[in-house]
Amino acid sequence: MTTPLTVGGLAVGLSVLVWYLLRWWHSQRAGKTKDWRSLAPFGSGIALGILAASCAGGILGTVAGWIRGLSNTAGDKVVTGATGTNAQTLGTAGIPQLTGGGALLTVVAFVALAALWKKIKDPSRKPLGFGSVCGCTLGMSSGIAGSIALALIPLVNSAGDSVLGVI
Repeated sequence: MTTPLTVGGLAVGLSVLVWYLLRWWHSQRAGKTKDWRSLAPFGSGIALGILAASCAGGILGTVAGWIRGLSNTAGDKVVTGATGTNAQTLGTAGIPQLTGGGALLTVVAFVALAALWKKIKDPSRKPLGFGSVCGCTLGMSSGIAGSIALALIPLVNSAGDSVLGVI
């Protein structure tokens, strides 16, 4: 889906990311070591959001476009209301297209998520959802998250093409 990213959408994605990471950091401050594994659901959600955002269409691409559109609308209202500045459309990263193998692995990843959804413990569901919002919005940016998308998608394409025996 080709929903462009606006300043407001970027604000929503960054706000969710900062909110989640600061709350995680605060909960971990008592110990001398951090439990980095507790970030796995959030990181997985970001990766799934980026993969959904890379879909050219279909159900995954449409849902990612809806998430980006809702983030843009809500974020634009907040940015305009808080600062008085009109939100503008941003240049987005040129995210590579999924190949047949990459699309195969993306579908399998979402089928695995659907199959395991009831088995995922409740505290891990919210970070997975918040991570997906971040992935759908920030993955389209030309910043760090966009760079992650530029690394993730070729990796998924390569692994998927290997599964198909194309390489």
